[in-house]
Amino acid sequence: MSVISIIVPVYRVEKYLSRCIDSILSQTFKDFELILVNDGSPDNSRDICNKYAEKDKRVIVLNQANGGVSAARNAGLNWLYDNSDSQWITFVDSDDWIHPNYLEFLYNGAVNRRGKISICEFVRTNEQKEYPLIKKPLIDFIKTEDYYFENNTNFILAWGKLYHRDCFKSIRYPVGRIHEDEFVTYKILFEFEKLVLIREHLYYYFSNPEGITHTKFTNKRYDVLQALYEREKYFHERGMTNLENHAKNSALIRKSLYAILARKDKVYSKVPEEYKIGIIKAFTTLYEILGRDRYEAMLVEYCPHLIKLQAYYFKIKSLLKAHPQKTRS
Repeated sequence: MSVISIIVPVYRVEKYLSRCIDSILSQTFKDFELILVNDGSPDNSRDICNKYAEKDKRVIVLNQANGGVSAARNAGLNWLYDNSDSQWITFVDSDDWIHPNYLEFLYNGAVNRRGKISICEFVRTNEQKEYPLIKKPLIDFIKTEDYYFENNTNFILAWGKLYHRDCFKSIRYPVGRIHEDEFVTYKILFEFEKLVLIREHLYYYFSNPEGITHTKFTNKRYDVLQALYEREKYFHERGMTNLENHAKNSALIRKSLYAILARKDKVYSKVPEEYKIGIIKAFTTLYEILGRDRYEAMLVEYCPHLIKLQAYYFKIKSLLKAHPQKTRS
């Protein structure tokens, strides 16, 4: 059987699916199986999956009624544990694509450093280019907590990582939730003291205007607050005070952002005043924890929508000017 299993949830992506699959089949590392989970897609995605399966024996197509991303990933995992002896797992979203060296570098990094998880960096983009092969990647063996603070966005994402098979033996994604990554990824990563980090951009995240996070605000977006509450509890129970405080502040920022988005889409008539005050307090605390450089990177990457809101943008800029540059102790 294959060394690596790649799980791709498929739903309404006929415009992008071939680009994703082609990038996977063009990998320099060839010993893999590609599990395409058609999650009841109403367009031509199923036919596209079947055509690839006919051409390449490494492609497996699973069909199910629509249940969402979590249900699709879980179906891929369940099939893997029942039918495959592959030792490594990675996820790719069907409107994204990967660098030709993606599997090779993640696998070699994990095996050579004797790690259970390897992670690469990603790029947000809306265009596909020709990416040259990389001869020798930059690799770090980094403490899990340090990486959490260094790059909180990449930390919680399901994709862009190679997991040992054992990581998902007793865990699945929450069906019916959005922001499903935020319920699961930290629980897996914090099982290990260190992670293998490939400091190369090997995953290309497509900013799909039709994706869940770009659609009109609904109360389902509040699922992430439950995930953050569970994360805070997880850190509290393990005595990880610094991480617990970070989770609390992340929740406050999300509450504030969603209150603003809700108002923008006329779900609510006004933003509660405590959110306006609380968001500045949260940013101040995060600034103290992270230092200026990491703080500014967090604003750009972790909550870009917030920066685009003009009123809060000027408050954030004035906050930065009011504080001298600091470094995290």
